[in-house]
Amino acid sequence: MKKMFIILAYLLFLVPLIFIVNFMFDIFTLEKIQGLPVFFPLFFCSLGLYFASKAYQIEKNTLTVSAIIANIILFLFPFIYMIGGTLIFGV
Repeated sequence: MKKMFIILAYLLFLVPLIFIVNFMFDIFTLEKIQGLPVFFPLFFCSLGLYFASKAYQIEKNTLTVSAIIANIILFLFPFIYMIGGTLIFGV
């Protein structure tokens, strides 16, 4: 059960991360969802954080702590991105 929670937590971290990397570097164009990848972490990482915290309650180890930290950092990315864009570009 713990392994399933960890796999889900890391999967819910990696999916938005792939979309954000594609959004930043324009690896392949996604014209239909132009700015949406920036906001994917708000939904996905909140679920990933839930599964990582459940895995941490079952067994406390570095894999679960790193899943929690990774999901928190990616959850905060849209806010940092918007504040940074406002400070740098003034828009």
